[in-house]
Amino acid sequence: MTDSGADSLVQDEIVILVHGTFAGDKDGNDEGHRWWQRGSDTWRWLEDNLPPGVSLPQDGRLFHWSGANTQSARLSASMELLALLVELERKGRAYHLVGHSHGGSVIWEALLTSQVLRRGGMLADHLYHALVRRGVLSYDESGSGAVGNRSLARKYQAVSSELELGRLRSWTTLGTPFLCHLPQGGLLARGWRDAKFSLAGEVRPRDFKAPRWTAPLALTYMLGVFGPSLLLSLAVSWFELSWIIRLVWLVLAIAGLKYTLKVVVRGDVTHALTTRARLARSAFARFSSRWLGLYAATDEAITGLRALCPPEAPGYAQLSVPPAQRGIPRKPTAQWPRVPTLLRLNAPLKHVALAPQVSMGYGYYFTGSTLTEDAYGRVNKWFMPGVNAALAKRLLRTGQGCDVPYTDLVHVSTWPVPIDAGVVGLPDRIDAALERNAMAHAGLLGLEVRQMIARAAMNGTRLPGIAAGQQLSVSGKALVHTSYCTDPEVLRMIRHHIAVSSRTCQAEAAGAGTAADVRRWIAATREHVAEKVTSHDAQAHGATAS
Repeated sequence: MTDSGADSLVQDEIVILVHGTFAGDKDGNDEGHRWWQRGSDTWRWLEDNLPPGVSLPQDGRLFHWSGANTQSARLSASMELLALLVELERKGRAYHLVGHSHGGSVIWEALLTSQVLRRGGMLADHLYHALVRRGVLSYDESGSGAVGNRSLARKYQAVSSELELGRLRSWTTLGTPFLCHLPQGGLLARGWRDAKFSLAGEVRPRDFKAPRWTAPLALTYMLGVFGPSLLLSLAVSWFELSWIIRLVWLVLAIAGLKYTLKVVVRGDVTHALTTRARLARSAFARFSSRWLGLYAATDEAITGLRALCPPEAPGYAQLSVPPAQRGIPRKPTAQWPRVPTLLRLNAPLKHVALAPQVSMGYGYYFTGSTLTEDAYGRVNKWFMPGVNAALAKRLLRTGQGCDVPYTDLVHVSTWPVPIDAGVVGLPDRIDAALERNAMAHAGLLGLEVRQMIARAAMNGTRLPGIAAGQQLSVSGKALVHTSYCTDPEVLRMIRHHIAVSSRTCQAEAAGAGTAADVRRWIAATREHVAEKVTSHDAQAHGATAS
């Protein structure tokens, strides 16, 4: 993950483009055909049409991240992006952010992290090292990269003003599925399924530290159970017990240690996620006036991820009030369908209907069951359903990109905070045009695939060889989700939002090239966002106060 061109002496407001999942360049090239790279169609359009006083980075590295479909990769990218923003703040450079798909998620996580750090008064370790790599901060005199809480608190003071992100002029997200991750919970940790779990209440200074019970629990087990068990199991003679019993004792002690550490880590993750989710509302209230979210009603990524959320999950508004103030008891209204046992073990064949006849070892006409057949049946009945359920869970979390342990993806929203019910993300005519174009290109995609298969048949070539040497020309345009960055109407909306948010653009220049109905829609949307944020905060504070 690297940079953006921030070293230019020209102090135009800079536009930083953040790509989404699977859209990165594995070779780290700044130039290419991808929408965020120099030389692409989108880049050239923005170069020609951005308002006066606003420009793309003309030199230096662009912002890169892996583009992996995992929450851990998005969080790491958000730390790198936040380090870049702090660097721009220190240089006095104003900036605009534009993110497509999970690039918008990366932007939001960076903004949310800035809110968390400001309230906690301490840097995060990952951000500290990212700032050191950029030369914003330096390592201690010892030169060691290891830092403790006191050191991170001191380092925070050096960048506290930059973490205000006062030079952020605007941020625009395109087709972004904002993900709300909440803790699973477990022993000594309250998760989102618990009836007493709530995101209501003020965040206190104590909430930015690890739970008080985790360290004592680990220390108690180490000194009271694991240490003595280790000494006894290694003793030469322990009540004349055999080495097998001592080995079993040691294995049980190690298993207990592993479980204890698991409980401690789960508690830390639950605490951090809950604190972060509680601060999301105030972070959105802080940055919402500078945000424009554009998305189509039929966006495939948003609708697809929403389908992967737990059907029994309570609404965000319900989680935002204290449990005692909830009008309706939390009861699951739906649940995941039962996973069919698709993966089964097949018993060896007893015979095959071939002529001449072939015996598989049981005789030609043996019809009774065998011992192995009964064993396979028992395995398929009692063991394989659990294997199928575990495999389905793993595939589900892979599709969600949820790789953070003890975490569930509970809500997917078109807004950074899930309060977007009944909100549209594009003017009707632009939404309809995107859908028509995607459908048209989907038809062309089918035609290209048919032509590819026909060429393979006529040339006597294997299909994988043809597919490996040819790229489908319309594949990216066959989805609404991948069409935003090349649609002129959407690009004009981005340009207009940047222009009206810029402090270098005159009012008459801001509206140039944008249809009147689109200008009215953007203005009405910004007002609606402000009203929605205000009303939601008032409801949450009212419920907490009562």
